[in-house]
Amino acid sequence: MSEYDLKPKPSQIIQDTYYDTKERFLREKRITLRIRRIDDTLLLSTKSDIRRIAGEIIQRREMERPWSYASIRALARSLKLYIPIMSSSKFQNLPVSRVLMTMGLEVIQERRTYREPRWIVIRDKAPVSVLAELAIDHVAYDFGDISVRLSEIEIEAKAVRSLSKVREIADALVSKYSPSLQQWFHGKFVTGLAIEKLLKTKAFRSSLVNGDLDPEAFQLIDHVIQSRRL
Repeated sequence: MSEYDLKPKPSQIIQDTYYDTKERFLREKRITLRIRRIDDTLLLSTKSDIRRIAGEIIQRREMERPWSYASIRALARSLKLYIPIMSSSKFQNLPVSRVLMTMGLEVIQERRTYREPRWIVIRDKAPVSVLAELAIDHVAYDFGDISVRLSEIEIEAKAVRSLSKVREIADALVSKYSPSLQQWFHGKFVTGLAIEKLLKTKAFRSSLVNGDLDPEAFQLIDHVIQSRRL
């Protein structure tokens, strides 16, 4: 769209690991718990109140803070999980998974993303006015003996007033690059859950080409998510 420009940002390699209880307590509450590693930085985040508004726009409540003993204690209190009692030195020496294991949590999904982000700015406006962030994500899910890859473009509005503009930009991108680019209304986490379920079927595995998903695979994934069989 001629009224906007893209301003590059540094690329990132992101390692995401999701956790839940054995009974899937968080999943029942529609809460996701994620540990994100970017270079040497560890971030603890939760997402909740995830809902779709205005058709293809997803709105969610997100909390993100640095990995620390204080963050873990706050998380445990807010989610009603077991609060681990340990010294600061012991906490610092334990792997992340070990700390979360003491809280009754286990790994439910792992993925790695190579992200190429861009700011979407209004052209010729001074000072620079950031409308949204556009990220080109190359995602690899790790399911133990198999890796599944896909690529997506994600646009995140930076203010509520920008939502209608973000929708216009998304529609324009799909219109220009269809059928190679299609709208996808599901987040990476739930997409991964559907892929894991479908990997148990021969029909889906035949839709993988050296680990990459073909267009028909996305129809199968969408069907599983829409049917709420996760």
